[in-house]
Amino acid sequence: MESNDVRPILVIVPHPDDEAFGFSGTLGAAKASGAPVRVFLLSDGECANIAEQWIQEQEQGDLTSAGMQGDLNNDGVVDQYDFGAARRNEFKDSMKVLGISKEDIVFLGNAYGDSPLDPFLSTTALAEYIYRDSEQAGFPLGGSTRIFTVAPQLGDGNQAIFYGDTYDKQIPQLHNIAASAAQLLSTDKSEISPSNVYLFKVYAHSKRGSLPQAPIIFVPSGEDGGNMRRQVIKQYSNLGKQNAPHIYQGALRSKYEYAATLQQILDAGLKF
Repeated sequence: MESNDVRPILVIVPHPDDEAFGFSGTLGAAKASGAPVRVFLLSDGECANIAEQWIQEQEQGDLTSAGMQGDLNNDGVVDQYDFGAARRNEFKDSMKVLGISKEDIVFLGNAYGDSPLDPFLSTTALAEYIYRDSEQAGFPLGGSTRIFTVAPQLGDGNQAIFYGDTYDKQIPQLHNIAASAAQLLSTDKSEISPSNVYLFKVYAHSKRGSLPQAPIIFVPSGEDGGNMRRQVIKQYSNLGKQNAPHIYQGALRSKYEYAATLQQILDAGLKF
């Protein structure tokens, strides 16, 4: 990516840490260049596979590895939503490293019981909400605006599988909703071009062996190379690392980020 590229970027993150593993270096470079950024976090990650373990650690008083402790949302109980609040805190730290202010972040999760959308959101509802919010916030959704989100999965041979009959239903639903909402936003209503919608492959780092075959490979640049990317990933050294250890370690080691544009996906005949 050109260092002087200051086109606006709208970011759709399914769960905390997706942005760190998927495109933190590229996003950080764009923000440092002066690109306006608005971020939508769909979930606080309260349904992660280590949530129950975290809750048990709180109940047992084992605070050594529990990270953010206790009743974080002050609702009188320690439950999965407190775990979600802890993960949201990691996300906030990630955004801080990237230089993205809290005013440019929209939290759609329910850790604090204040989600502006139904927790069981639909793709259409999400796209409409993002459109309205961006309009109210004065964030441009024009022809030059880019969208960054994540691709749902990686298939056999490290080749990207985005949608269609081979879609793995076990992959988190919010990944699919985020990517599909990005497609809906690429309409005449917003004037965002499909060639400006980037889907990054978070799962690339869970595979060992050769580099994934991807249409676009980003190498975050700057004086310190991938240092910002590494610093962002390290904000998830507690819960994010526990939740996806292989992806965490792989992303930390790698300086590469893998993406395809929506236009490339459509040109290949793949469908949502």
